[in-house]
Amino acid sequence: MKVRNAQIKDYDDIKRLMIDFANFNPVEDLHSPHYDFMHVNRVIDHILKTGIALVCEHHGRVIGMLLATIHGDLWLPHIKRMTEVAWWVEEQYRGTSAGARLLNRYIAIGIEAKDKGHISTFTLTTLATTPDLKLEQRGWEPIDYNWAFRG
Repeated sequence: MKVRNAQIKDYDDIKRLMIDFANFNPVEDLHSPHYDFMHVNRVIDHILKTGIALVCEHHGRVIGMLLATIHGDLWLPHIKRMTEVAWWVEEQYRGTSAGARLLNRYIAIGIEAKDKGHISTFTLTTLATTPDLKLEQRGWEPIDYNWAFRG
């Protein structure tokens, strides 16, 4: 397995993984998405130019991705943060090193960006359905939780 920076040739694979990601999400409104792929291409273009776009390959096939944006804080725009927006590995490759390889590369990029003063911090989001990854034992600290109102 190999992790590398995503390229334009990976857009279709990223979109395929995004559909899997949406269907797995606990928010049912996201299931069976009908993406405007022109819009999705523009978003991926933006991430490739200004953020982080990683893919994991196994025998030449893209089986996972990690996408992150770099942006200013809403209230303090001079404070830059790198925010993971999609981290996904195909179900049949979970339990392999694919997810860890993507995460380790993201951490290395984040540490380097912090050391150079490009960002103040970097974050990772997990779904309620994500298994316990023991992130606190790996140096991560929870900073907030998102809740969906179900009535």
